Amino acid sequence: MTTAADSSTYLGIESEGDVTGTELKGNSDPLRVGTLSNNVNEPLEIQDVSVASIGDGTVDDTILAVSSPIPGDTIETDNLMSITVECAEPQSVGEREVTLLVDRVEGETVSIAGPTFNATVDIQCGKGKFSGSASVNASDIGTGDTTQTVSFDPTGVGSNGEVTIDFSDPQDNGGVNYTNVTDVDLTVQSGKGTTSFDAESSQLTYTTQGNEKDPVTIELSDIVVVGAIGESYQITYTDTDGRQDGDTFEIT
Repeated sequence: MTTAADSSTYLGIESEGDVTGTELKGNSDPLRVGTLSNNVNEPLEIQDVSVASIGDGTVDDTILAVSSPIPGDTIETDNLMSITVECAEPQSVGEREVTLLVDRVEGETVSIAGPTFNATVDIQCGKGKFSGSASVNASDIGTGDTTQTVSFDPTGVGSNGEVTIDFSDPQDNGGVNYTNVTDVDLTVQSGKGTTSFDAESSQLTYTTQGNEKDPVTIELSDIVVVGAIGESYQITYTDTDGRQDGDTFEIT
């Protein structure tokens, strides 16, 4: 695999520049701040894109989160993909320069890591009904592990809302076997809701109880790790509030 010295050779990044004409509020649709383009003759898979900093560093960079792309999204040859951000914390700080980091993009023969770009955003996340980023996280697992945890922020899902976490990527691509997991193998370590697991679709469902605000953590038992050390896989998150998120975990 070739690692790009000049990422623009393989991956084009175009910033939207100054997007302060639109306030980014807690209930705003995700705001486009840039565009990625695939300049090679093979698909490129997004490993992660994140907010690296906001302003001069005095503002907490967790106010914003990348809404799209999510880990596992693929840009086909000569295609474009928008980078969008959304509010993750109910705080307004006004117009700030936001630096975004393309942590890693990989193809069959090339790997691009670390390019950044800037956009100026009017951050008014304290305004509007706030739902925020799901902040989903899947724990890394060892080759002999039989349990894994996932966590997320349920804020905004509402009472009796549903969260779906999809484990199809590790299941279908030889990383982790979840076919033995049943409802009794799920433990809600923090959270008030109920869980279920569909082994056929490799999907975990969490149903909220009341308007939950605190992070939810769920442990899955009876998993079988079949992949090798160093392999990484993606999970995806959706909920009835319309949020989408994802995370990458590694076999260690």
